[in-house]
Amino acid sequence: MGKHQHIQPSTMPERANLEPRIIAYVGSRTLCEMLDISESTLWEWVRKGHLPRPVKIGVSSRWKWAEVEKRIAPEDQGDDDPILRASRGG
Repeated sequence: MGKHQHIQPSTMPERANLEPRIIAYVGSRTLCEMLDISESTLWEWVRKGHLPRPVKIGVSSRWKWAEVEKRIAPEDQGDDDPILRASRGG
């Protein structure tokens, strides 16, 4: 083998598959899947301020997951939840 070896899944430590990965930035497709919404709903929520605007990383738009979490998991989960309010058309 050359200078750079590729780790094959069968040789990876088992704990690598068990430890959760920290999410830093996500693309629109991933964010839509995580929130179980369509892309048009995603952009509508961004436009209304329910979700933060994405940042440009190279040529891609990505959402900083920590900022998304702040918007979707407010400390008070009462009627002031922006995601629930958005889902009701608010």
